[in-house]
Amino acid sequence: MPLDVSGCLNDYEAHGIRFQYPDIWEIQEESDTDGDVVITVLTEGTCFWTIRVLNSRPSPLEIMNSCVAAFREEYEDLDEYSESGVLAGLPATIRLLEFSCLELINTVSLSCVRAGEFSLLVWWQGTDHELGEIRPVFEKISGSVRIARRQD
Repeated sequence: MPLDVSGCLNDYEAHGIRFQYPDIWEIQEESDTDGDVVITVLTEGTCFWTIRVLNSRPSPLEIMNSCVAAFREEYEDLDEYSESGVLAGLPATIRLLEFSCLELINTVSLSCVRAGEFSLLVWWQGTDHELGEIRPVFEKISGSVRIARRQD
């Protein structure tokens, strides 16, 4: 049964983006040496949802190829599926990846767009036994991502 978070959503807005996430989950923000920002929403289990704001504006295909190559290097049994959809209201490059780790099936969703001043990568991941409840919430968070006026 999906987790109902409709009454407990917080708004996040910074770095030119905004989205909603459950207030019962922890949020972390980090910057790297390139000035890219990574915002991660952590569940109580092993699942997580992350958005990365890439200021160098790489193409969605470049982002995707790099991410998938990193997973292929780590997991030899990786299955890859292309999907269509949107991110931040824009047509997105989307891949679903599946692999086994510690005898558990893991699913990763990668969505990329180039939007004005930056590119975005949304990445959520979890094991199948947790995603039954949490995947709809991750999809709701991803669906709430929008481009905001940059104030930083």
